[in-house]
Amino acid sequence: MKTAILRVFRSVLPLVCAAVFGTAQAAEFELRSGVDVLPSKQSTVEALHFATVSRDLGGGLYAGHSLYSAAKGDAGGLFIGGFEVFQRINIAPRWSLDIGGFLGGGGGARAYYGDGLMAKGQMTLNHAFAHGFMAHLGAGWTRVRGSTIDTPHYSFAVSRKIGVGVSPGHGTSLVAAGITIASAKALGRIYLPVSSARRNSPGNLNRMLLLGGEVTFRGATQDAVEVFLAGAAAAGGDSGGYADWFIGPRFFTDPIADGRLRAFADLGLGFGGGGDVDTGGGLMATASAGLDLRLSPGFHAEAGVMGIGAFGGDFRAAAAFVRAAMRFDDQQARAGAQATNGTRHWRFSTGLSRQASHPGFRKTGHRFTGSDVTLIESGVDLKLTPELYLAASAYAAFDGLAGGYGMGTLGLGLEFPLHDKVSVSGEIFGGAAAGAGIATGGGLIGGAKLEVDYRVHDNLALSVGAGRWFSPGTARPWTLHAGVKIPFSMAHAK
Repeated sequence: MKTAILRVFRSVLPLVCAAVFGTAQAAEFELRSGVDVLPSKQSTVEALHFATVSRDLGGGLYAGHSLYSAAKGDAGGLFIGGFEVFQRINIAPRWSLDIGGFLGGGGGARAYYGDGLMAKGQMTLNHAFAHGFMAHLGAGWTRVRGSTIDTPHYSFAVSRKIGVGVSPGHGTSLVAAGITIASAKALGRIYLPVSSARRNSPGNLNRMLLLGGEVTFRGATQDAVEVFLAGAAAAGGDSGGYADWFIGPRFFTDPIADGRLRAFADLGLGFGGGGDVDTGGGLMATASAGLDLRLSPGFHAEAGVMGIGAFGGDFRAAAAFVRAAMRFDDQQARAGAQATNGTRHWRFSTGLSRQASHPGFRKTGHRFTGSDVTLIESGVDLKLTPELYLAASAYAAFDGLAGGYGMGTLGLGLEFPLHDKVSVSGEIFGGAAAGAGIATGGGLIGGAKLEVDYRVHDNLALSVGAGRWFSPGTARPWTLHAGVKIPFSMAHAK
């Protein structure tokens, strides 16, 4: 479930912001948002919202990532993330055909049990109705292993081609233009539900504790408006199994107190649910206000209050939040030796993770015990110095009878070269994990991992590693990791 939240940070957010503010230099991507309708009604999921970010690899072959969230029915909290590939065929001026599919993992909201692997094949008719914009009408088949979902679907979507100020590798300095990243943040929230009945047990929901992150983007010349995307997941209280994400505009006042303090307000739409939280189909809204205080150049603290509610189901809450922010648009910031002419160095990673089952890995009496779990692992690293980096990672189960199990972590790592092509890195992390009966004791986890990377060329490395994480419950698995890492540079607000 948490994998959906961090997958959005990795891919969807900069493109959404670009669609709002305009285009930047460098790479062109396609951002698509729409709905898959499942007419067979084989489960509590009647429709899925999807956000897809993809890029033309050449010859009309597109590849990218998608995030699916329950949008109608009674499965709020269902999140599925994975990989999208399709071939685009031009059939007439302004008209084209996409043939392809999706493969990924996830689950949640007791929508299905089993492995959590989702496969989807689809054919889509596209019409370019304005510069950079397309409308899409599609049909195909969706199957989720371990569930009753094995059904035709039809879809409606809109997309936009956008430019994003990124370039491969760490050798390029970009001028901040068009869309720029403004900040990256860690957050904590306390939800106080208002007369919200528990979904699976008697009584009303009590206090909920959530941990997560946020990234914001803005136009290079915009100081008072930005687009945020915030995601959070269960870490304690009555929130076990719950996660949500929101995206929307944020507005700032002029700063006071020698430029150290300013107020803000924002509105957001998103999806959420899971555990005992009844969000109906999953569509949610939020509004918040707070203060932003500059503690030192480039580092800020934020605090405020928010209201949150679901359009369906029975969930409304008042909330308080705190955020620790690294602001790249702070005029006094000198944050990081890697920042050059508004450019920072990042690294995208994706691959597989294996978590070894052990006595106590799952809750006592759970229907599936003894199975190791395989997850899709994805993340981003932000280089602070050549050795030190911040890391955000996400995991979604697709094998091992753990459909609905997911993790999201934030960490700090150190990387050292052993050879001109080989490096080793160590990372400590904390985060949240829940679903499929994994005995995390409320969701909060912490751990460490060690990885060895082999650089194939300047823009690609192969990676293997091992680690272990612990929880307040009885889950404490050893983990194995294998995948690829892709360095890139991104222009930031200055």
